[in-house]
This record gives sequence, structure tokens and C-alpha cells, in this order.
Amino acid sequence: MQYFKGDADELKYDGSIEPICSDLSLQLDAFLEGAYSCAPLGEVIFDNRLAPLSNAIQRDIFRIAFSEIFEAFVKVGTAEAYLTVFRKIFGEDVDVQFTVPGPGKLLIDISAAGIELTNFRAREIVENQYVYTEVLTQDGENIAFQTIKGFTSEYELNQMLFEMVPNGIYTVITLTLAP
Repeated sequence: MQYFKGDADELKYDGSIEPICSDLSLQLDAFLEGAYSCAPLGEVIFDNRLAPLSNAIQRDIFRIAFSEIFEAFVKVGTAEAYLTVFRKIFGEDVDVQFTVPGPGKLLIDISAAGIELTNFRAREIVENQYVYTEVLTQDGENIAFQTIKGFTSEYELNQMLFEMVPNGIYTVITLTLAP
């Protein structure tokens, strides 16, 4: 910091505010560290249609994968970019095979086995607020729904990849969902 006069009063005021400014600076750094990859930012981008992919991807997928997808768009059309996106959407255990049968043609075979378990929850209004409770069996066990992580159809996947495929490349995608 550069002082105007450097007298005792100026140094006293600077000394009194310095701990607060230092703490605020650390908090701002911590905020910015994760701000551009947080799910609420993905929701804002999706809800306001601020990205072309918001028309092609479901909201729940977009909100958790948008950061990696945006980073992959820098290298769009490369195998690394496709793998980054597929792993973020389907999970790390996704199997992706690329085949180039001829110039300008790309075959992508995706086998996704990642599953998500979602607890069955009931919602009721108590004192003008929503209260969520898990639905249990007679034995007190949670009831859960099992779904495939990511897209569940080739159509949805094609809609998303349309934004990632460079011009002049004809892409055929095969999606296999493992039970």
C-alpha cells in the first residue's frame, strides 16, 4: 500500500483496517476457487438459456457437468474432449470406443454402466414450509429408485454432441446402457 503522508494517524487507520481487509481477501479467494463450478451457477446458466447446450441437456445433468463441458469445448472435436464430457455425464466407469471408418466419419460406441440411487422422499407443507421425509418400508428401510447416470437415450446424447462435433465430421453414436 502506498501512503499519502505516512504520518501516525494514517498508519493507525491502516493498521486498524488491515486485519479485516486481509480476512475479506482470503474469503473472496475461497469463494472464487469454487464459484465457477458450483451447481447453482449451472442452474442460472441453464434456466436463462445462456449456453447452447441448455437446449440439449437435461437440467439435472447440466448443473453438475457444465464446468467440465465448458472446459472441454476449448478442445472440441478431440478424443480427450469427448472422454471428459462422457466421464462427467456417465461416470468414470463409462466405456467409450472411437472408430474412424473413413475420412470425415466418426463412430462413437458408449457403454454406460453408472447408476444413481435416489431416495424416495415425500413432501408435505408444515407451517407454510415444505418438509421432506424419506419414504420407508414396513421394516424401516429406505425405498430408493435406481436410474442410469446421465442420458438415457441416443437422441438426447445426439442433441448434446451436435454442439461438440466440428463441421464436416459425420458422427454416429451408439449408446448401450448396462443393467
